[in-house]
Amino acid sequence: MRIAKRFLPLLILLAFSLAATSCRSLLKEAFKSPKVRVADVLLESDPFDDPKGPLDFTLTLEVNNPNGYPLDIANVAYSAIIGRETVAEGDYRSDIRIEASQVTRVRVPLKLRTDAFRNAMRKVLQARRVDYEVIGSVGVNAPVVGVVHIPFSRTGSFDPVDLLKRKGFGFK
Repeated sequence: MRIAKRFLPLLILLAFSLAATSCRSLLKEAFKSPKVRVADVLLESDPFDDPKGPLDFTLTLEVNNPNGYPLDIANVAYSAIIGRETVAEGDYRSDIRIEASQVTRVRVPLKLRTDAFRNAMRKVLQARRVDYEVIGSVGVNAPVVGVVHIPFSRTGSFDPVDLLKRKGFGFK
């Protein structure tokens, strides 16, 4: 009888841990991770109005929820890099709901640090090519599992002189 009393708490603990781990794997199979894509990055402020102030951008993400139930976004963490200089980073928190089996556009405000942006632009204008990267993750509140972080990124490059020519600034 004494031996049974000693092993009873161990058996109960073992039973609960097996139940918890088996249910967790079932929930992971039932939860499908959303897909996140960078749709666009738009300049919202006019750099000529306040040349020393931060530049306001809007990062637009498309979040595809493959689940049959809605999900809530806990946060969006991001970094924007030009050349090798980090020009913006942050953690955006807002009540955003991703409806079931739909694609939802999420708009995240960015503020580029003007000093870092200028340093990056000095370096890249010499090369006449701007390499950029926007990276981050979207934290989604998943049932029972908790917050799941889904990474996103977009990289590319452009010629700043060509961009200014298309905007109406003349260069020879």
